[in-house]
Amino acid sequence: MKFKKLYLLLIIVSFVLAIFGSGYAAGEEQPLVLTYVLSTEPDTLDPAIWFTTSPVNLNLYQNLLEVNPEGSEETFSPMLAESYSVSEDGLTWSFEIRKGVKFHDGTNLNAQAVKFSIDRIREIGDSPSGIWKGVEEMKVLSDYEIEFKLSAPIPFDYMVAGGYGTFMVSPNTVKKQEKEGDLAQGWMADHAIGTGPYKLREWVRGQHMIFEKFDEYWGGWQEGYPDIVVVKFVTEYSTTRMMLEKGEADMVDFVPADQVEDLRKNEGITVKSYPSYETLYFHFNNQKEPTDNRLVRKALSYAFNYDSVSIISKGNAKPARGILPSAMWGFKKDLFQYSYDPEKAKEILAEAGFKEGELTLTMAYAAQDELQRQLAEVLKSDLSKIGVNLEIEAAPWATIRSKQLNLETSYNIFSRYWWPDYIDPHDFVLYLLRSDQSSNYSYYKNPEVDRLIDEAHKIAGHDREKAIEMYQKIQEIVVEDAQSIFVLEQNWLVPMRTWVKDYVYNPAYPRIVKFYGLKLER
Repeated sequence: MKFKKLYLLLIIVSFVLAIFGSGYAAGEEQPLVLTYVLSTEPDTLDPAIWFTTSPVNLNLYQNLLEVNPEGSEETFSPMLAESYSVSEDGLTWSFEIRKGVKFHDGTNLNAQAVKFSIDRIREIGDSPSGIWKGVEEMKVLSDYEIEFKLSAPIPFDYMVAGGYGTFMVSPNTVKKQEKEGDLAQGWMADHAIGTGPYKLREWVRGQHMIFEKFDEYWGGWQEGYPDIVVVKFVTEYSTTRMMLEKGEADMVDFVPADQVEDLRKNEGITVKSYPSYETLYFHFNNQKEPTDNRLVRKALSYAFNYDSVSIISKGNAKPARGILPSAMWGFKKDLFQYSYDPEKAKEILAEAGFKEGELTLTMAYAAQDELQRQLAEVLKSDLSKIGVNLEIEAAPWATIRSKQLNLETSYNIFSRYWWPDYIDPHDFVLYLLRSDQSSNYSYYKNPEVDRLIDEAHKIAGHDREKAIEMYQKIQEIVVEDAQSIFVLEQNWLVPMRTWVKDYVYNPAYPRIVKFYGLKLER
């Protein structure tokens, strides 16, 4: 067994040395390498653009605060901000920026760099910029103090600690790489220049990323932390599993629920399950025939067999009850929940004016996701029982997302996960429901819901109970509108070798592994 571990370690080290060349001379202590297999590859590394899981989150880039894992004594940990204060009316927030922090290009972080990073996000105006919508003014008070004036007493500490749209970039590098006023978007798509414990050494699209230890990281380094992280992109689970079983991978991001118990039987492998805020929806297209008809959407909601959720997930998920996950504050516990009732579905479909066999719908899901595939097949089978034909397309996430963004090429049903950017119901209702959001792939429009979304967010920082009433009203309206089939909320499975130590799951940053702090005891 020891010989096998040594052999695998030599393979990994050889791979790293082939890339890093003479960076490690003969006789020097060889780098400690962690290999992480990821099933999806990011489109961009620009923190002003990306709005989905990326291995660079919290590893190459950092934000002012981080939300601590549940059960911690404190809600937040200071990161690039050492401390902060808020006025009594909740409208003015001041942050003391940590001294001695360097960007990967060697320049210093200060309050002006924080303002520059946030201004850049807002000026680019992509989806992550919504995080800063409530900021009316930013003012640099000194080299290491910045003040934010808000339009309303929103929960700003949770927002600056979010997993998207909150990361600081080097003004020096951005200015050098800017071309024709693009704020260096072209360069930042393929490069990273943050303050995190790791810096990007290489990205070979379709193959891997390599992160290397940032020696000047302000948090310091302990023995046993990975010096190098190799992130490999592998879409086929059979290959991922083989790599984990052989020890060629230390951690992987995905395992089909029906294979968890089988994988756990392998010596040296553990698959831990953690509660999460992650939800899965089958979004109805609320603006495209025939799913623009609320009665049709209701009929389809009654046609889905929700018992399949627990069966397919092997008990690792449960049917969702509306737009919010049950662990989120503001969740309405007695919210109406659709159930499997094909006869009622047929009655409502007839009421909508459709006979059996008249409807053909389109649906898309991310091709590499086995859970979505199986649930989509269940829906197809269930709809056939009420005389509805469902045509399913599986494709890379980027492909189906681009089609859904154009109403003409969009699908009637769009399978989509959601997890929070920050722990607040606003993050769900704003991006999934508000009519003016580009991330509203269901094309849902309800003026009353738009109004409630805005008002609840404005008062959540100082009148939580009133905000909860509004969020619960939103949930009621959305269920009555049958905006989506609310498929499931699930635990998150983390498969890894037992030699990976000190892993801590944080549901505030789902699907994100912080490599700094992990230890390898091969």
